[in-house]
Amino acid sequence: MTARRLFLIDSYGFIFRAYHARARSGAPPMRTSKGLPTEAIYIFNNMVRKLVTTYQPEYIAAVFESGKTFREEQFKEYKANRTEMPPDLGQQIPVIRTVLEAMRIPILEFPGFEADDVIGTLACQAAGEGLDVVIVSSDKDMLQLVEDRVTMMNPMKDWVVYDTAGVEAFMGVQPKQVADLLALKGDSVDNIPGAPGIGDKGAVDLIQRFGSVEAALDRAAEVERKTYRESLQNHREQVLLSKKLATIDTTVPLEWRLESVQAQPMDLAAVRQLYRELEFFSLLKQLGGPEETSAAREEGIALDYSALDTAEEVAKWAKSADRPIAVAFRAPEDLDGGGVGFSSKPGEGRVAGLDAARSVLEDGEISKAAHDVKSLTLACEAASIQPRGLDEDVMLYAFLLTAESGGCAMDTLSERYLGQKLQPSVEQQADCIARLRAKLGPQIDEQGLRRIYDEIDYPLTAVLAGMERTGIAVAPAQLQRLSEQMDAEIQRLTVEIHAMAGRPFNIGSPQQLGKVLFEELKLPAPVKMGKGKTISTAADVLEGLAEEFPVAAKVLEYRQLTKLKGTYVDALPQLLGPDGRVHTTFNQTGAATGRLSSSNPNLQNIPIRTELGREIRAAFVPRPGWVMVKADYSQIELRLLAHMSGDAVLVDAFRNGEDIHTRTAAEVFGVPPLMVNAEMRRNAKAVNFGIVYGQTPFGLAASLGISRVEAEKYIRAYFERYAGVRKWIDGQIAEVRKTGVTKTLDGRPRPIPDILSRNPNARGFAERTAVNTPLQGTAADIIKRAMIRIDRAMETMQAKMLLQVHDELVFEAPPEEARELGRLAKHEMENVVRLAVPLVVDVGTGPNWRDAK
Repeated sequence: MTARRLFLIDSYGFIFRAYHARARSGAPPMRTSKGLPTEAIYIFNNMVRKLVTTYQPEYIAAVFESGKTFREEQFKEYKANRTEMPPDLGQQIPVIRTVLEAMRIPILEFPGFEADDVIGTLACQAAGEGLDVVIVSSDKDMLQLVEDRVTMMNPMKDWVVYDTAGVEAFMGVQPKQVADLLALKGDSVDNIPGAPGIGDKGAVDLIQRFGSVEAALDRAAEVERKTYRESLQNHREQVLLSKKLATIDTTVPLEWRLESVQAQPMDLAAVRQLYRELEFFSLLKQLGGPEETSAAREEGIALDYSALDTAEEVAKWAKSADRPIAVAFRAPEDLDGGGVGFSSKPGEGRVAGLDAARSVLEDGEISKAAHDVKSLTLACEAASIQPRGLDEDVMLYAFLLTAESGGCAMDTLSERYLGQKLQPSVEQQADCIARLRAKLGPQIDEQGLRRIYDEIDYPLTAVLAGMERTGIAVAPAQLQRLSEQMDAEIQRLTVEIHAMAGRPFNIGSPQQLGKVLFEELKLPAPVKMGKGKTISTAADVLEGLAEEFPVAAKVLEYRQLTKLKGTYVDALPQLLGPDGRVHTTFNQTGAATGRLSSSNPNLQNIPIRTELGREIRAAFVPRPGWVMVKADYSQIELRLLAHMSGDAVLVDAFRNGEDIHTRTAAEVFGVPPLMVNAEMRRNAKAVNFGIVYGQTPFGLAASLGISRVEAEKYIRAYFERYAGVRKWIDGQIAEVRKTGVTKTLDGRPRPIPDILSRNPNARGFAERTAVNTPLQGTAADIIKRAMIRIDRAMETMQAKMLLQVHDELVFEAPPEEARELGRLAKHEMENVVRLAVPLVVDVGTGPNWRDAK
């Protein structure tokens, strides 16, 4: 009959080693959207889960330690080398204990005794009672406890199990001699001094020869090697103390019962809830993926789903329903046909046809909630329904709380906040929206974000819906002409690149390009690490080579041409609607800074500083007989830097209407403004914007083609003259280190958990983000506010707002409204907020987007 097994987990030992091993690996830190570090929790959880599911122990306990131990009393330097627990690890220990409680893994700790001694005593006692004991640890000290009924399993070494033979093969000595071995070679982790000059190999040789530390000390004169002999003779007391410190006490007076560590099934509901809070979504799925209804049952929510067949039934239900009513919409063109889901409280779901739901959807007196109000509005309009009363948007709530671009899709929110997979039926989706609204709405109020939602995010949905509805006209003839021109250029470049290479090859293939450039032409080959070593042909690599090697410059030019041709010139005609216009989709949750993005097509990425980019913009035209009007903020982020930093020089320059790049050049190079030449101004411009984007000296050197030393000199000179900027940047980083969050002037938050990362690259990026986000995010909020005000003021005009691209708004207007619209846009954009420096907007009018000057 197989003996019962007791598994004893060396909790702190595993947690510390796993944490530091992951830190050394350079892996990015794991954090929740609220900034809680979770990597140690995740690793420990996975280890315990695998242990339980693989070995199904009859008895199990996680051993912790607390309080001062006898070793520290005997030797004050014991464990003195150990660094203080990192703050981000300290935050995770209480959560790890909570995970163990949810898994129903008993926790054992006895104040005043180290976990090693507790585990040693428990192992000896349990083995004496006929149990097989498995010590789960990655600490070599524990190997001294191995005997016939005691083994050690190391999860960090592929779950290798050490029996007595395994210990001898691994350590070179028997388990009972491990403490002797440690006494000689010492232990830097626990600061056990050992015998100076006797390393690992020497310690193994001496213990194998003499059998114990005491015997080696008594027979030191027999040791041939002088350094070993003198070390034993001169450090007898130190070595004996080291053995005492290294020896695990197996006679600790513990009060415990075997029944108290009997294995129990996990509390599935508690584990699921923890995984949701910790955002371990992959682990949630591993639990068997709770059915759509099980998460609701666990929360004590009774499900009530049914159909409403007529408009009268919908109206009757709506009259008695709680407010707001959650709405899920299925457009008529969907495969399952049109339909509307309603819910007024968690657990409730109603489904109705479009005609039956129309009166409730169009009733502005009935407050409603949805996911992505803008898209719902446009989908309803396509079905000839004019929705009103859509006041709450759970997608915008989630983004405002987390600033996670791409993390606000309905299925993601359902798994994150509700722990369930999103179902296709609209009544269940409406129930999901109702539950999300109940969870997220109060958080918006608690975190003081209601004003941003009410004044910016929600009213902007109607503005963007109008812009998407209107679309923008494109001139196919201009694109066709441009496509033919680009074809000729691409063909020319292909011939030239093949001639330089000495043979034809596929320039668009990174593998073939890498072989040609770095193996055949012998260009300097930077290596980037992935799953294996790969030669990179990324843009930054080619840019670094372009100045010295013309073939790299030609490839970059080829890539830009083919990308612009494929993304815009050839694609735009395929995206025209029946009205001959392109209807891009504006995304409010696409960028963590809060900036708007666009898709299908992405109009944010059309380059403005290249001739090709300008040619593509020329293809965007107003409706026949109208003109384009463009309004563009001038250097808004630099003006915000002046306002936020309060730097006297910067503020003075903007207040006086000076050219800021000339002023910076004068300050940095120490010359009067009249002596600033074009190169000085260009370099100063790069420094100005480099400061905004947190550019490093290395990045500035690369962008200007100067040495790193010279770039450092520019940046140092900048901060000497703009001391207020330096102070603001330092203060901003310090504040985010304390709070983990950076904010715009309006208070829009962006969590930056990596600000305390052990990975220097991740931490550096986080610091740059802490500085840049308040500038970019505030600029985004400012133009959003201006769009809302302009849209309201345009209600009596024929003119239409068409595009928002970065700091620029594009309109079309009949000629008689163009001047009035330009004045309106300029006034609203310049006066939407009051700053320490003026906002300046440049307005232009023309026959197309490019030529609106």
